[in-house]
Amino acid sequence: MPIYNPVSTYRLQFNKDFTLKDAEQIIPYLHKLGIKTIYASPVFQAVRGSSHGYDVTDPLQLNPEIGTVSDLSSLIKKVGKYNMGWLQDIVPNHMAFSVENPWIYDVLEKGKNSEFYPFFDILENHPEQELKNRLMLPFFGKPLEKLIEDKELTVSIAKNGFKLNYFDNQYPVSVSAYPTILESAPQQIIPESVSACLVALAQNKDFDKVRHNLLNDYHLAKETENYINECLSAVNNNPEKMKELVSQLYYQPAFWKDTEYKINYRRFFTINGLICVNVQHKEVFSTTHKLIESWLTNKVIQGVRVDHIDGLFNPTEYLERLRNLAGEEPYIVVEKILEEDETIPDNWPVEGTSGYDFLGMVNNLLTNPDKGKDFYSYYKNWIDDNDDFSDVFYRKSRFILYNRLKGELESLTRECSKINAISSLNLDGLKVQTTIGEFLVFCPVYKLFQAPSSFSEKEKQLVSTIFTEVKKKSSASENVVNVLEDLFLLRLPGSENEIPAIDTFFRHCMQFTGPLMAKGIEDTAFYSYNPFICHNEVGDSPGYFGICTETFHNYMKERLEKLPLTMNAISTHDTKRGEDARARLNVLSDMPEKWMGVTQKWREVNREFKQFDGDNEIPSPNDEYLIYQVVCAHLPMNAKIDDTFVNRMEEYLLKAMREAKVNSSWSDPNEYYENNTVAFARKILSPESKFTAILFAFMEALIPHGITNSITQLILKNTVPGAPDTFQGTEYWNLSFVDPDNRRPVDFARLSDQLQQIIAAHNTDAKKLAEKLWKEGSNGKVKQWITWLTLQERMNHENLFLKGSYIPLKVTGEFEKNIIAFYRNFHDEHLIVMLPLNTAALPDGFSWNNTQIELPASAPSKWINRITKELVITDQELKADEIFGVVPFGILRSSV
Repeated sequence: MPIYNPVSTYRLQFNKDFTLKDAEQIIPYLHKLGIKTIYASPVFQAVRGSSHGYDVTDPLQLNPEIGTVSDLSSLIKKVGKYNMGWLQDIVPNHMAFSVENPWIYDVLEKGKNSEFYPFFDILENHPEQELKNRLMLPFFGKPLEKLIEDKELTVSIAKNGFKLNYFDNQYPVSVSAYPTILESAPQQIIPESVSACLVALAQNKDFDKVRHNLLNDYHLAKETENYINECLSAVNNNPEKMKELVSQLYYQPAFWKDTEYKINYRRFFTINGLICVNVQHKEVFSTTHKLIESWLTNKVIQGVRVDHIDGLFNPTEYLERLRNLAGEEPYIVVEKILEEDETIPDNWPVEGTSGYDFLGMVNNLLTNPDKGKDFYSYYKNWIDDNDDFSDVFYRKSRFILYNRLKGELESLTRECSKINAISSLNLDGLKVQTTIGEFLVFCPVYKLFQAPSSFSEKEKQLVSTIFTEVKKKSSASENVVNVLEDLFLLRLPGSENEIPAIDTFFRHCMQFTGPLMAKGIEDTAFYSYNPFICHNEVGDSPGYFGICTETFHNYMKERLEKLPLTMNAISTHDTKRGEDARARLNVLSDMPEKWMGVTQKWREVNREFKQFDGDNEIPSPNDEYLIYQVVCAHLPMNAKIDDTFVNRMEEYLLKAMREAKVNSSWSDPNEYYENNTVAFARKILSPESKFTAILFAFMEALIPHGITNSITQLILKNTVPGAPDTFQGTEYWNLSFVDPDNRRPVDFARLSDQLQQIIAAHNTDAKKLAEKLWKEGSNGKVKQWITWLTLQERMNHENLFLKGSYIPLKVTGEFEKNIIAFYRNFHDEHLIVMLPLNTAALPDGFSWNNTQIELPASAPSKWINRITKELVITDQELKADEIFGVVPFGILRSSV
């Protein structure tokens, strides 16, 4: 059987506010839109109230907040009725570190005796005594000593055993601490049932049965009830007894900020509440994938998207197991951010990525590559700082490593020092730690996927290049740098005898390069380095500033050859801003002089709203510059500033300031700075502000070109090689901020009614509809129309888009650089796409009449313009002004 072709996907974000029943209602609409595959966010049981589903508590159960098994069955039946498929997002790397997670609950209660203890990536034998073989539980608001002193910890009894209470939170009292409680009643005779329980515990008998008997006696025998209540009271009123109790737990209650410098479990990034899973163990893989295996086997779903592949110990091995489990037919893609010129390994048995690489490529295509230096120099003058992006990336990554991931770094250092080839050299421990840290910081990709014993020559060269950078740009000891390089390249004397340990250590290092880049760059530098925030985006980088059409064409040809089913995405649940906000920002790259002039005016007129404290400004020049870009990017298409927009922007700014970690942070929020920055934004957006009049005049020119860019990137997504994905609601204008703003409810009823009207109008008079929708572009209907039009092409000509050639077309004439065109052909099916680029850089009153597209000699002469339904007859040349006469986009199809 061939691998499932998703054709086109539609991402749905399930949660308590959008359920399986809700999804079932919109399947007819999605089918009519041209969607062939539902792309579902995680649907497994998650923490109560989860808005995204990545905090899984049980991968073997459906999330009851989104529906029942019956609801899922009904939805899948509806999907099948419309000949659609289902792509399921899965989360193999981590689960919720929560008592709502039954496996975690069992570990907290039973420690190493829990059958689930091996499931989690817990570091044993931590050097600090209180964490030695005790799982850190970092969910408390102050250090343990203060918790006990302030009597904020109490114990109680519930229907399933003793509990350790902290305000509204309850944690199971570990088996090991039961005797401490049951022997705490002063001068009391121990009831026979309690004595029997203590004896059974000492003999390590079945705890579940022992606990059941104790609880049964508690409810049936007044003597037992009184005695246990007396014990609980004694512990709760005696800090020394509480200390003794806590010391007997299999876990250590800890201040949540302590994980910034010590930790004994692997987290997802820096999120304490997500604990990583040892999915590299066969039994763990088998158990955690039982439900997915059932769904694949029974063809409930047709494919999976694997979240955070970088976090896995051995991604290649994992994907091989997943493919063996799934079989040859299901579609598999991975969530992977690729750096410049990086590709996924050729030996991965997957169809590609979830599309961040496509986003970055299109984003750069829409950016005028000639103007980058202007933006960087202007920004440096604005903030009075000469750092470039590499300086910022290095500094922010080091900040995250030494201030948020210090505990993880120390764990890696201890692991390294236990390798005999290293320990025999008696190296300074701090120098070893610094060298490991600098290696992680200078790693230019999220992860190297092979271990040293399997390195290719290319990987060996990359490792050497990293260490060369470490020696050149850091203060790490050159001697230790050379030692670590020799270790990873298996050149260190004695390393040949410790290859498994070295491989394991290297893989553990690679499990932290991804989090380091994600937190240091995506979630810190992307909020603090703002020359052109359009490129502060997953899959992209502020270090990039535009590409030429030839580069894009080469990328697409390679995509068709190697990964024809990889996903094309321009909005996801992870993107920093909506696709149309980015497309609008791209316009600024065409008009840097106007941008620089208007921002200087804004800076002048808004000075009265700033706070000054000596040389310090609130907001800082950097944050002020960010605010101006954000307003331009996200202002509604009708340029209306209402309370809803202002409130959404304020929430974004608060997140941006804390993520930047310059003037505030999540760990140490500076409310004074935050409040004054938010007040600044609110004041400049008020009707009385001089800023708004200048803003609206500027936006009159910016918004139309942004709309052009939006439609260009939409048509590219849906017509180039790859499977196009539509993030929920983005068939309409998407000017959302970062999550959770991008998970706002979608009005599917309105979209469905609107699509019905669009289709009817298109079938009646396509040209008239095109003229009307383009003229009224700000209302969003033009985007839904083009989405429908291009997805119909996909749905009706699967082989053309899956197998059809991709041939760049030569554009000639005065404005040849402002058009991208390509030709797709499969047997007797032919498609031409021609789209405008950088339109804001074109002179006023320009005409396309001396710009044309050359066609291959084998191309047909008769075409139908799919936008207007008009007949186009060519003589191996298309004139741009004729195709762009009604709307400035061309989609031409011919069948001969």
